[in-house]
Amino acid sequence: MSKQVVWTKKVLEDFIELAMLTDDEAYIMRSRVKGITVTQQALALNKSESSVHRMIKELKKKYDAVQAEHPDKFPPRKFSEKETYMDTH
Repeated sequence: MSKQVVWTKKVLEDFIELAMLTDDEAYIMRSRVKGITVTQQALALNKSESSVHRMIKELKKKYDAVQAEHPDKFPPRKFSEKETYMDTH
């Protein structure tokens, strides 16, 4: 998702607030924008990589819901075949 949306500080913070993200979810969002890998995120959160992937999948659903409510603030996600494949396999 880090490449599906052009993230600015305002967009990121508004998303975190409006989606009512947990501390772990907010960490994942901030670190994804900075280019931190899933492996590094899993180590920092003391979770498995598959747990982090599940959290990312849930974050995408939350983003889509918030974007639908506030299309003026949040651009729609750009979908790519590669990222869709990674999410489903």
